Amino acid sequence: MNADANREGFRILRSDPVLLPMELLWRWSFGLGLLALLFASYARFRHAVLLSDADMAALTSQDPFVVSAAAAALIADAIPLLLPTMAQIAAVAAALWIAAAALGRGIVTRIIVRRFAAVYAVAVAVDAPRWAWFAALNFARVLMLLIPLVGYLGGAFLAGVVSGTGPNTGQNTVTSALITFGVFAASAVLWSYVNWVLSLAPLFVVRDGLAPLDSVVAAIAFIARNHSRLRSVALWNSTLRGVAATVISLAGVLTVATFSMSSPLPSWVATLLLVSETLAYLIISDIFLLARLAAYASVAVRELSLSQPPPEPRA
Repeated sequence: MNADANREGFRILRSDPVLLPMELLWRWSFGLGLLALLFASYARFRHAVLLSDADMAALTSQDPFVVSAAAAALIADAIPLLLPTMAQIAAVAAALWIAAAALGRGIVTRIIVRRFAAVYAVAVAVDAPRWAWFAALNFARVLMLLIPLVGYLGGAFLAGVVSGTGPNTGQNTVTSALITFGVFAASAVLWSYVNWVLSLAPLFVVRDGLAPLDSVVAAIAFIARNHSRLRSVALWNSTLRGVAATVISLAGVLTVATFSMSSPLPSWVATLLLVSETLAYLIISDIFLLARLAAYASVAVRELSLSQPPPEPRA
């Protein structure tokens, strides 16, 4: 069943040429919107922060200590503007992602689940848009990003309480670091599971027509019933994405190393190659992520087909 789910995920992608362009459309629409937002914020921030000749000389010097001291001083002066700007970027980026994912991933999920329902000859929920339900689940995914942040802050606070201020400064530093890292790692594991549940919940919005909270409960039960199958799909998919990332990263290193030597080609060629390699990885990663969603949908719809009673024999 594990191998079949992975194969069926890619089979659905090959059989329906609309899926990949739609997946790339909503992901890259969000990415381009985020880039535009970052460039606009940088331009505003750059005009608000004035650099003196001494600052420019320090930042362009070859002394790393001078550069770091100058950068730290500039960041300290810019904090009153930097923090509100970062908060605005985070809020707008979250709204863009929720809208893009609710519409794009909602359409893609509906197409995939209904294709598998036709393959397995099972009945799924009525094909209603349910955009508000998809948006609510994506809002929850954004909100759950606070789990690692709270874990880091809580670990730092706990480390300060446990370590205290004793004479063994070095030992206290190591203890604080271990406590902070341990609490942060635990929060990251918790976030990974919660994000997994929320990413599977839209399948049950489409398959069973469940409301957001009910779909989350169904996703938790689904993971408990098919944990080994789903882990196998995730491991297989992440391994292939890791191999692709390694190959493209080595190609990027080779490009930089080649052009850092005495190369007769202009520098824009190296830039074009690096951009092409980056875009190639993004496309490959999106293909694997879409195939993983389709594999999860295959398991969910096949489970539904196995739970339905067999047809009654004809007389």
